[in-house]
Amino acid sequence: MTGRDALSALKKAVGEPDLSARRSAEAALAALGPDAVPEIVRALGEAPQTMRWYLSRAIARMGLPAFEPVIEAIRSSDDPEVRRYLTASLAALGEAGIPHLIGLLVDDDVAVRGAAALALCRIGDSRAVDALTRIGTSDKESIVREAAAK
Repeated sequence: MTGRDALSALKKAVGEPDLSARRSAEAALAALGPDAVPEIVRALGEAPQTMRWYLSRAIARMGLPAFEPVIEAIRSSDDPEVRRYLTASLAALGEAGIPHLIGLLVDDDVAVRGAAALALCRIGDSRAVDALTRIGTSDKESIVREAAAK
């Protein structure tokens, strides 16, 4: 079985009715590492709602090494649902992701700024309060100001 075949099989297994099979597939996808993020993002765009959670959790389990591929995927995706799940995977980074997310609050891409603001709000760490307050009142895009206010 090639790497692509294995990835395809794992993406399908995330949709299995058996919870332990879905969780095992999620863990196996995460073990593939950040190089698998683009393919998982493609699957997010095609997967039914019930599978998207496990696919985004697989990305989240990769940790900080998946940060840059996720940001690139947010930049390139036109699908708001895909971006929403990717934002959740950023939030799952927790404290380790805070400095990186704060830096993205001034990104040129409104989708990236909004995702960073939402992820920081979900993490809920006091280190982000000043930066969120600043963009919550000054960002030119209302969607980013609203995200920062959550």
